[in-house]
Amino acid sequence: MLSFVNRRHVTAQKIDAAIRDILNQYNTLSLPKLWGDGKTAAADGTMFDLYEENLLSEYHIRYGGYGGIAYHHISDTYIALFSHFIPCGVWEAVYIIDGLLKNKSDIQPDTLHADTQGQSTPVFALAYLLGINLMPRIRNWKDLIFFRPSEDTVYEHIDPLLYLPF
Repeated sequence: MLSFVNRRHVTAQKIDAAIRDILNQYNTLSLPKLWGDGKTAAADGTMFDLYEENLLSEYHIRYGGYGGIAYHHISDTYIALFSHFIPCGVWEAVYIIDGLLKNKSDIQPDTLHADTQGQSTPVFALAYLLGINLMPRIRNWKDLIFFRPSEDTVYEHIDPLLYLPF
């Protein structure tokens, strides 16, 4: 009976609509508004162990085992706006834009925090075009060289950090 109902009535579009409805109803509650306004979200993945013969399972070098990554966008109101299960070898930044575009709820963050996996030049560009402030944590930033756009450019607070090649 459950199999019949599943085949007849459950589709990806209906599940997406149900998720949107649940998010919108959650957004009407007063308690989540005490935690945040929904304008900020965090993106991160968590590795889960899987059997080696699974189609999504890959060997993860850092964790030393087979598994996959459960990737989420979590709003500052403490609800998941986007979830996707990805293989370990995939750069998580690819799914940042995917999560932003697939979120059709009333909770629309304009700032997204991520770890080092959330940075890449194309993702920065697309986030900028979508009006999203992408705020990834950049690993080993002290080893990076920051350049000025021109010789005349002066920044009040970060000027000593910038390299002047001119």
